[in-house]
Amino acid sequence: MFSQKKPYSAVTVNVENLTSEGYNVDDLSGIPDLVEVIKLQASGPSEAARAIRKKLKYGNVHRQLRALVILDGLIQNAGSHFQRAFADEPLLERLRVCGTSGLSDPAVRSKCTELFREWSQYAATPGLERVARLYKELPKRKVAVTQERSKVIRETENPFGDDEEEEAAERASRPPVAGPSSRPWPSQPAPAAKTGEGSLFDRKKKKKDKDKSQGKRGHFNLEAEKDKLKSIIAESSIGSTNLKNSLQSINREHQRISDNREAVQHFEACKQLRRRILRYIHLVESEQWLGSLLHANDELVHALMSFEQLDQSIDADSDSDDELAQQAHIYRMATLRTKDDQAAHPAPSPHAPDLAGLSLEPTPKATAPPIPLAPNSLMAPARPPRPPVSQFTAAKGDEDDDDDDPFSDDNVVRTPVEREELPW
Repeated sequence: MFSQKKPYSAVTVNVENLTSEGYNVDDLSGIPDLVEVIKLQASGPSEAARAIRKKLKYGNVHRQLRALVILDGLIQNAGSHFQRAFADEPLLERLRVCGTSGLSDPAVRSKCTELFREWSQYAATPGLERVARLYKELPKRKVAVTQERSKVIRETENPFGDDEEEEAAERASRPPVAGPSSRPWPSQPAPAAKTGEGSLFDRKKKKKDKDKSQGKRGHFNLEAEKDKLKSIIAESSIGSTNLKNSLQSINREHQRISDNREAVQHFEACKQLRRRILRYIHLVESEQWLGSLLHANDELVHALMSFEQLDQSIDADSDSDDELAQQAHIYRMATLRTKDDQAAHPAPSPHAPDLAGLSLEPTPKATAPPIPLAPNSLMAPARPPRPPVSQFTAAKGDEDDDDDDPFSDDNVVRTPVEREELPW
């Protein structure tokens, strides 16, 4: 599954260290070392761009600001090779999102705006043409979670959808009282209570239709509900603020937001608060209270949508380059959880081995066993030994040195230099 694993070398390690909380936001002391590490390998610019993009995507506010500062320092000091190789589309899209998204921290958006204006001067620099145009570009492929597409907003859109649940919870929270007063419909005849489930649902449906036709506005008393209005507006402001703060405190590189119990509790509380706010918006007609109610609703919507999009950032963000990145991120989070569990519950250590007979002398090399001889019946007849070359040559020379042999080398007649053409 991870055969195409992304590079993880000293470049990524340096970016990880430089974006930590141990460095101030504008500290440039580690940039020269990072530049040297990037120049040592051909994939240095692309690996640095990916590491910075991951910090912009998953890091907290401090790490995002540090990533922007490091990127600016590399653009100015890493040389022309880095300038031509680092600006890939995923990093550019992440910069567009950080600079324009309402879910980005205001400090991050402000820093992006500042850097985009400075980078506009690189319009004529090879490799930085697209970086220079960031100040006038919006995200191209961003899959934003709008109110129409948001699941949590659709769930809390109906302010009267949970009336039955609230009434059941109130009845369950009341202590049981003996006597006829504990019966909910004392005047109702006994046979009507045994009509079955179909009649019960029919009564509830008729009651809903009657409430919708009357609008429920004729039964609302603003003077009697003022204290409740003030309380719900204050609770909504506190709830949305708590949810936003919890989202910022989570390290998304190691934990998914929906796995954080505190954030989920604030999320569920904000869902209930929004239903109550919308209910009052439908009932209140005074402009004095409608403004505060609408503002409280906007804050709750922003907090709820932030939770939804940040929790599904791998699927919703546009710069997820491939499915492998998502799988690797899930695998890394699972590995970190396993390590945390092992650290919390260490396994019992095994017994120490007996080292009494341990010797520090080098082990002698084992010699190969001799090859067993084959039986005599299967052995081939031995070949006669081959005579040496010198002996063979000497013997041959002795044979050729016969004076009576007309063909020996000693009887060779030397001829004069031949002419160019043959005489015959």
